[in-house]
Amino acid sequence: MKKEEYSPLAAWFLGPKAEHGSTWSEIINYIFQDYIHWRRNYFPEDQVLVDRTTRREHEIWFDKLSFYIDQILNQLKAHYPFYSPRYLAHMLSEQSLPSVVGYLAGMLYNPNNVTAEAAPITVSLELQVGEMISEMLGFDPTESFAHITSGGTIANLEAMWVSRISSFVPLIIQEFCNTNEIEFSIQLPNKSEIDIRNADKLTLLQLVPNESLNMPRKFVKYLVDQINKPEPVIHKFNEHFTNSRYNINNSGITSLYSELGIEPIIYISEAAHYSFIKIGNLLGIGRNAIHKVSVDSEFRIDTDQLKNQLFKLKPNQVVLGVIGIAGTTEEGAIDPIHKIYKLRDELEQEKNRSFWFHVDAAWGGYSRSILHQKNDRDEYISLDIKRDHKKIFKEYFKHKKIRESFELFSNILTVDWKDPELFYALLYMSEADSITIDPHKLGYIPYPSGVICFRNRLMTDLLAQEAPYISDEKIGFNPSIEKPIIERVGPYIIEGSKPGAAAASTWLAHKAIPLNNNNHGKLIRTSLLNARKLHAYLANHKTYFKAFEEETFGAFNPDDVAFSLEPLYEPDCNVVCYIAQPYHWVSGNLVRKDVPLKFINKLNNKIYDKFSLKFSPLKQKNPYGQEYFISRTTMTKETYAAASISKILKNLNIAHEEYDNEGLFVLRSTIMNPWYYMAIEDGNGIDYLFDFTKKLHLETKSILKEMVNEDKP
Repeated sequence: MKKEEYSPLAAWFLGPKAEHGSTWSEIINYIFQDYIHWRRNYFPEDQVLVDRTTRREHEIWFDKLSFYIDQILNQLKAHYPFYSPRYLAHMLSEQSLPSVVGYLAGMLYNPNNVTAEAAPITVSLELQVGEMISEMLGFDPTESFAHITSGGTIANLEAMWVSRISSFVPLIIQEFCNTNEIEFSIQLPNKSEIDIRNADKLTLLQLVPNESLNMPRKFVKYLVDQINKPEPVIHKFNEHFTNSRYNINNSGITSLYSELGIEPIIYISEAAHYSFIKIGNLLGIGRNAIHKVSVDSEFRIDTDQLKNQLFKLKPNQVVLGVIGIAGTTEEGAIDPIHKIYKLRDELEQEKNRSFWFHVDAAWGGYSRSILHQKNDRDEYISLDIKRDHKKIFKEYFKHKKIRESFELFSNILTVDWKDPELFYALLYMSEADSITIDPHKLGYIPYPSGVICFRNRLMTDLLAQEAPYISDEKIGFNPSIEKPIIERVGPYIIEGSKPGAAAASTWLAHKAIPLNNNNHGKLIRTSLLNARKLHAYLANHKTYFKAFEEETFGAFNPDDVAFSLEPLYEPDCNVVCYIAQPYHWVSGNLVRKDVPLKFINKLNNKIYDKFSLKFSPLKQKNPYGQEYFISRTTMTKETYAAASISKILKNLNIAHEEYDNEGLFVLRSTIMNPWYYMAIEDGNGIDYLFDFTKKLHLETKSILKEMVNEDKP
């Protein structure tokens, strides 16, 4: 990354040492003074209720408040330093200036975005946020609908909620046509047409999602065009739609699934977020309806196995959704979204079945900002990342011996967009029916701000709730309106009260730092490059073990303990997973030591303890003495079958039986801090990622020596 690119990045944040503190103070004070001015001048004729004498009487209470404020501020100083380049643990980092001040401004007015009457400004901002994010993800903002949620769990739930409701729409219309002897043609997944009255119910439950979503308005238009006096019939249809036994908003699903003999299924990968298990419960289909598909050695869904399961479905098995993931929570893996999309097309043509395609991009969705060049899609591939990154070792390493050594493999530190598995996966996200994305993760925005995006806004027809105190939204299909004009969010969502401050925060952040390659894309780009940089340090740790020993301890002793820091895979996104393994010297070469997996897990668990603070309400360790922070995860046979990660287990020389019995304790680093390049170029010349690798080397050696000595008689 060129030095001139640092400048806007640095302006967007407070800085590790609060370098922009005075600017932030000025802006925050400006916002609060403006708010005070607004209050004082809104009803200028109103009297002052708290006079000076009364205010003086309040001093004792304010003294007490100050005491408690000091208490909470002192406690918060023991908070983890998410802002620091030394924090490489969970999916947390800096918050951008516009997001923080936007949240503060919105919070002062305390709007509740469940209704425009309680949020006359921020509801509009929320809808604009939805348009900005939808456009970044490749949806047409004039055709889509997106809104802010509390996070990815609610967003994923809402996507499957809409899928479940929309799948029954054709049955409602079929019932009406049968009762009223109306002929109406629909398109099946294989593109053939049929009178809806003659269609099998299980076939109707598996139409292309857009066909089901468009069907009510298409049917109303058909009634207008075909019937001389359609108004009574349309009114009758609207009443029927609301009261139909196939409208599960009213009747629920238990009796319908039982009557139709349906077995609903949602397909997820082994790496999917745990929220989908909860979703099975909440939708009333149960956990057993959530079918897991194996992953490959990069933790991407195995599309061959997915195809095998889809093409062997029983007639009564109905797929409510297939979930693709753009950035798994634990590994940052990006599923081959393009392959899932093409698999759906193949299923439609060969089996006359379709399914709702949802992408959970809560973590990695903002990676698409790298590809987003407004009105210029041909330039998506023109990112000259490889050229920039070759300079890293040559220019930045201070230790000459290691610097010269690492130059030999500097060419591997690239974001490999020439690999269609990543490039096309992100590009094809726009073909999904719905996408979850979390601004409070890689959007660098305060909690809570998740977003759910629907490609077809006609889904709002199926969700509208009549609640007079929230809106005047009326349920029904109006033949004079081709598509709904969305002016509110409350009638269409799962949540009730929701902070308008989140909308103000996200809106201001995305206005000030647009969601394209030249702006927000720089944030994503630097995090991706630095993740690959850390991966390279770890991947080559064994090769340069002697150099690390000399750099860390000043000397190398071949009779001392030896080990390797080994990443499990090359990251798709910006999460790096790795383990430490014992080695020993044989004829001048490092050779993996034959030790039980239980010993390896214990070693890595102890390393994690060194780089983390275990929270206890009774005894909290002070974080100031913690030099670096990492996280961890445990892979078990219940989460990842040994066959799925057999390549990884083979590389680590771990037997399947051992893995099934012990699981694999994995160290995990999330690289999303924006300051790594700046620290090298403009600060004290610290390469935090390399310094972390040295610290990891030092602590691993110390722990391993203790463990070896404990085992000696």
